[in-house]
Amino acid sequence: MDVNRKAEVLHSVIGRFFAGRTSEITAEDWVEFCDAQNDGYQTGPAIGEKVPDFMLPDQHEVRRSLSQLMGTNGLLLVFSRSAHW
Repeated sequence: MDVNRKAEVLHSVIGRFFAGRTSEITAEDWVEFCDAQNDGYQTGPAIGEKVPDFMLPDQHEVRRSLSQLMGTNGLLLVFSRSAHW
């Protein structure tokens, strides 16, 4: 994806998200948004693949493990890049 298209995709989705217009964001928009963030790199586990248990602090600095948070339907964790990384 060229740099101009990447900027267009990122600004478009983020703009709609923060304007509260998330219903306008399609599945295709999210896929393109993820591709723009990750430069096409496919990282992380494959769909259906089990990951090892791990612990991370929550917003209150309480350490929680993956197994503590996992529900009967699983758990969706989303990690997004930040300008501060």
